[in-house]
Amino acid sequence: MIERDTLLRIFDIDLDAGKMFWRVAPRTHPRLAGTEAGSVRRSHSGKHYCVVKINGFAHKRGHLIFFLANGFWAKPCLDHINGNSLDDSRQNLRQATVLENCWNHKKRAKASPLPMGVRQLPDSARYQARIACRGKSITIGTFETPEEAHLAYLEKRGEFYGQFA
Repeated sequence: MIERDTLLRIFDIDLDAGKMFWRVAPRTHPRLAGTEAGSVRRSHSGKHYCVVKINGFAHKRGHLIFFLANGFWAKPCLDHINGNSLDDSRQNLRQATVLENCWNHKKRAKASPLPMGVRQLPDSARYQARIACRGKSITIGTFETPEEAHLAYLEKRGEFYGQFA
């Protein structure tokens, strides 16, 4: 783990903007002094994160900003409140469990053009709202329109997932 003093010695940090700038550039790249640290990389999940290399090891910038703002490392997960994984401002970062971090996804890949949490009932003109919580699928109800079903889904999502909805 990197120590706070090391980060403060190497970088100028703007916690509110979630940016880091090289104060002491890496020995092999002196031209980086004064420039913004990090580069955007795609994770295995397809999301993009800003990664900063320090002493040959890559660190997600969000984790570094959270540590500097709070004095401890986010464990087990770091969650971006607005869902934008490139927005590392301190007000957009929070500690979360793996499950809570999964709840924060705003959309998922699906074949249907219907909103998340909504499906059309087979052989019917009605729409069903469903949600999964803690491994259980829960039927919220059936509705005349996909919009009504989606509103019911969003209400239940807020009830189940709270601040991570």
